[in-house]
Amino acid sequence: MSDTPSATQTIAALGEDLSKSLHQAAAQTQPVLSQMAHQVNERLHDLAHHGQEAALQAKHKIEDQARKATTTAEHCIQQAPFKSMAVAAGVGLLTGVVATWLMSERRH
Repeated sequence: MSDTPSATQTIAALGEDLSKSLHQAAAQTQPVLSQMAHQVNERLHDLAHHGQEAALQAKHKIEDQARKATTTAEHCIQQAPFKSMAVAAGVGLLTGVVATWLMSERRH
């Protein structure tokens, strides 16, 4: 028998060495990858929290602006009720004319 290993044995030994090296590399990188995943998770959580805060602030700002507009409109109506009715009637008439015009355009 020969003392030199066959090509199959050499390839098997190299495959086994490669497999061990890959397992060692995976074991060594696992803690780092876990830490990175944890950091990414925390960052995403922070971004979601900031997004919710921004949406809530925008909602409050819109509500405040709507309240101010309502108060202003109520004040204008109280100060000049006939003028306010005339403006409302004009806006209603204009809206009706535009709606009628748009509907007739679609039929043609």
